[in-house]
Parts: sequence; C-alpha cells; structure tokens
Amino acid sequence: MMRLIAAIGFAVLALAIGVLFLLAPWEDSHRPSLRFSAGTAGGTYSAFAQAMSDVFGEIDGPSIEVLPSAGANENAARLARGEADFGLIQSDTSLGPDTAVVARLFPEAFHLVVREGSGIESVNDLRGKRVGTMAEGSGSEVLFRLLLSHYEIEPDSLTLKPGALMDHAAAIASGEIDAFFMVVALGNATVEHIIDTTPTQLIPIDQADALAMFDPAFRASIVPVGTYSGERPVPATPIQVITVDSLLAVRSSVPDSVVHAITRSLFEQRQALVRRLPQAAFISQPTEQERLTFGVHPGADLYFLQDSPHFVVEYAEPIALGVTAFALLVSGLWQARIWLAGARKNRADHYNLEIIDVLERVERATTESDFAAIRRDLHAIFQKVIVDLDHDRIEEKSLLSFSFAWQAAASSLNHRQLMLHTQTPRPFPGDEPQDAPKDAPIA
Repeated sequence: MMRLIAAIGFAVLALAIGVLFLLAPWEDSHRPSLRFSAGTAGGTYSAFAQAMSDVFGEIDGPSIEVLPSAGANENAARLARGEADFGLIQSDTSLGPDTAVVARLFPEAFHLVVREGSGIESVNDLRGKRVGTMAEGSGSEVLFRLLLSHYEIEPDSLTLKPGALMDHAAAIASGEIDAFFMVVALGNATVEHIIDTTPTQLIPIDQADALAMFDPAFRASIVPVGTYSGERPVPATPIQVITVDSLLAVRSSVPDSVVHAITRSLFEQRQALVRRLPQAAFISQPTEQERLTFGVHPGADLYFLQDSPHFVVEYAEPIALGVTAFALLVSGLWQARIWLAGARKNRADHYNLEIIDVLERVERATTESDFAAIRRDLHAIFQKVIVDLDHDRIEEKSLLSFSFAWQAAASSLNHRQLMLHTQTPRPFPGDEPQDAPKDAPIA
C-alpha cells in the first residue's frame, strides 16, 4: 500500500512539474529565439511583427527576429521550407501540410489608390495606365491579377510596375505611375501618408459581391466617406471593397509549449499591442472555417480550450436531468439575449455620438491647448472602447464602424492643426507645446 501511495504521489508531482513548465516556458535562462516572417517596409505585417517583438520583450518573452518579406505567399513558403517559425498569411493563402494557424489578426482591404486627374474611376479604367503592384508572387500581386481576370482585363493592356509600397509612394507623388494596388489593413500609416501628401483617391471594387460569392475567404465591405481624410474626403463617397483576414501561422514542429505561450501572450497582452498598432484590437480565435481549412496548432488549442468544462463527461447524467429545466428557461434567455444585443449596440452608438461631438470641437479649435485636449479625449474614447470590447460590452462589428469614425476624427484633427500652423507664426524655440503622440491608424 505504501508503494502504491508513493507511486501516486510521484505521478502527481511529475504532472505538476509538467504543467508548470507548460504554463511558464520562459521562466528559465534559455529563452527561445523565434524567426517571424512579416512583410514589406511600411506595411501592416511589418508593423505588427515589430509590435509583437517590442511587447514580448517588455514581458521578458521570447526573442523575435523579424524577417522582411514580400508578403503572405513568401511567408507561407518560408514556413514550408523551415526558414521561419511564425509567419503572417491571408485567409486565401495556401499552406503546406506541416503548417497550421494560431489566431486571426485583423481584416485587410483591397486598396486601389489612383492619382486625381488620371482618368481612373473604376477598375475597368485601368487599361492603358501605369499601375504599381507589390513584388511578383506576393499575396497582393496574386490578388491583383485575380481582380484583373474577373474584370476581363488583359495584364498586357496596362503597364505593371512591381515594387515595394515605399517605392510606389514616391512614384505616385512624382507622376511616374497613375495608380497602385495593395491588400493592406484599413488605416495603414503609409497609405494614409500617401493620401495626405498626394492628390489621390480610393477606387471602389464595384463587383465585390460577385467576387466574394466564389471565394469564402473574401468579404464585400463598405469603406465610409472620409476614412483616410476628412478635409478632402478619401474616399469621396462610400465605396465597396474586398476584405480578407490576416492570420498568424506557425510550423507544426514548433513545440506546443512555445506556441501555447505565444498564444497566451498574444491575447493577454492585446491592450499593449493595441497601443502600438490599433489593428491588434481585432485579434480573435480562428473560425470553424479556418480550422477546417488550415488546422489549428495544438499549442494554440491548449490555450483556447483551457477553460473548457471537462467535467461534462463525468457528470453527463446529472446534466441530462437539467435539460428539462433548461427548456423552460429558453424563452426568458432569448429575451435577455435580445436585450443584451440592444444594450451593446446602444453602447457602440454612444461612442459614435462622442466622436461626432469631437468633430464639432475640432471645427472650433484654435489653440494648441484645444488640440491637446481633443487628442486626449480621442485617446480616452478609444481606450474605453477597447476595454468594453475585452469585456464583451460591444460587438466586434461595431468596433469596425467605430474605428472608421475615430480615424476620420483623428485625421480631421491633424489636418486642422496643420492648417492653423501654416496660417500663424511659428513659436520661438523652447516655447513649443509638447506634441501629443501621433494618432495611430485603425483598421
């Protein structure tokens, strides 16, 4: 009997040590170094990878080596060849059998940005024009060719100029190209800078519904007026675009403990990530469709399922007895659900009304103290929305609508402040007010 008790005690101790190792894999002196295949300079992938590296460094997490890339397709190829441990892909990217996904990150939209006066008002007008694309074989370049195919436009009927986003920023400013195409998160800082400094417009994908009908990875979405600029509205009218989801992928051979810890940090440090990149607010679990398409790494699932009620199997019979009582509560619960949905919508509407009030204050602002106060209020509103999202007090779809309004208010604030600076003498050195942090873009 004593031997049996000792054996049981040893087994429990071994299990406890294993659990502690799993839940705290970085509490030793040998912290893993992970290769993270990101994206092109100026893109959201690169910004997200850098935000992860910074945040994980602050919590004494793993060392992340950010690898620049041409985008989703190159990231998937690197994972398949074992040249990267983690990589960012799109929901339409093909993954090899030795890779899986960890989490959904943020939506990305088709951006067809054209110079004003170029004569391009729709996709069909691209014939005969000079169009900048991302590097050949990148996710954006493949999707652009898919777009041309749908509109039955021969690639030879226009001049394609592959390059990086920063190259296209200079080319469209100098008039070397008439337009450029990229799939990137709404609110991308580089795209916003191009629109702010060059007379450009965002062109609709007017057949977005038809494209989405034949590919489950696509969604038709609406971009509101003034998403990128308020004074000179960009877009000038609500436009349709295609959106796809970005995903965090991982090699299947990466240990479960490492993937579990990365997943835990990704979700539990979400607010820290949002402070660096607002698009991080959209981080969520993979959908059932993504589970079927790509598979989820066991280490990530260990985090997602850690609160699952495993006692259900053991207490199946008592639970079955409660089914009858549960049926009696269905009607009441349904009404409660309707009330809760209304409350969440009302809360989101309240924040949108606060943004409208901020826009009115922007129009009246004349001093640096006015601008600083408005900027503080904008950040406070955004922080309250993120906290409410984490506590399920508003819905994710409401966040998307809010993010467009918030970005429009931030852009209007920046524009009015810039206008007043150009109209008034500059202060003497040392008298300048402390600038508020630049408003981060929203997706």
